[in-house]
Amino acid sequence: MPKGDNRLKILYVLEELKENSKLNAETQEDRFLSATALIAALNDKYNLNADRKSVYNYIDSLIKYGYDIEKSRRGYYLREHYNRSEEDDFEEAELKMIVDALTASRFISATKTNAIIRKLSRLSESNIPLTERRVYCEQAVKSDNSSVIYSIDAIHNAITHNHKIVFKYQKTVVDYDLSLGRLVSVNKTNENNEEKIYCQSPYALVWKNDFYYVICYDSKMQATKTFRVDRMKDVMVDESSYREGDRFFEEMNIVEYANTAFSMYGGETINILLRVKMELAGVIADRFGRNITLYHDEDDQYFRCSVEVQKSQQFYSWLSGFGKDIELIYPNSLRDDYLQYLNDILQYYGSHNDLNHST
Repeated sequence: MPKGDNRLKILYVLEELKENSKLNAETQEDRFLSATALIAALNDKYNLNADRKSVYNYIDSLIKYGYDIEKSRRGYYLREHYNRSEEDDFEEAELKMIVDALTASRFISATKTNAIIRKLSRLSESNIPLTERRVYCEQAVKSDNSSVIYSIDAIHNAITHNHKIVFKYQKTVVDYDLSLGRLVSVNKTNENNEEKIYCQSPYALVWKNDFYYVICYDSKMQATKTFRVDRMKDVMVDESSYREGDRFFEEMNIVEYANTAFSMYGGETINILLRVKMELAGVIADRFGRNITLYHDEDDQYFRCSVEVQKSQQFYSWLSGFGKDIELIYPNSLRDDYLQYLNDILQYYGSHNDLNHST
């Protein structure tokens, strides 16, 4: 056997520790590798001579580098790989799917997206870097807030430990900059040019329409408030105060609230009856879920369904996109409001038609 490379001894020691951890996971044993066993492995497998002092130094160097190696009278084992199996490692397809989701996520800034993808690339065994493999999707308007993932973590901690959160909230105003020839965002402040500080009781995080929202209880207003997380700044857990509004949220179904809301700032929740063309059954299932009440219609090409929605302009906009294929049947008051919504649009275009053609 040819003589091994002495410069690689520490890597061979690490490899033996990894193999031992993997074997422990497979056999459910608690076997440590002694210094004697490591010296023998270096000699038998790699044709390298080593003494106990060298092995001790290698172990200490690996621990300093960050490996979680437990030392005992029985020897050593690598805790990081202990009780792990190949199923615990990411597959290439899984890593690529995560990269695609990060790229398309609007609430994560471009800077943070690229930083996370670079970290994921270290887990990849492919010759093609993950940074060069992106899914083609609709152009995502990415958030400018790079601290959003830390805000989410702080909110989770506050909910878990029953504390309030304190934060600043950016009410962004979009304006047209003539000098740049594009839209620009301006953070709205109060009269003293200061961002308002909020203290709220968080109860739920909701991912809706590609953004994270936190649903809070406002003790002053004694009502719920919804905030978009990527517009929140300097989010901190207020460990000196505990959440309020427990009884209010005990009676609230967060999942149903999120499903019925066409906008996270929607209005009154109403039970409605829709007449839907059969070919749009999938659209209804995607929008409202599968646990909805269905009824027969006189026309076999249609069905009727009873669902809950929040009365809002967003709901009317969604409904109008399907034209005659989805009809709002009940309640009459909401149907009248929807007709008024459509008439207002028709009147606007009618009154501006001649003006636009003349130019």
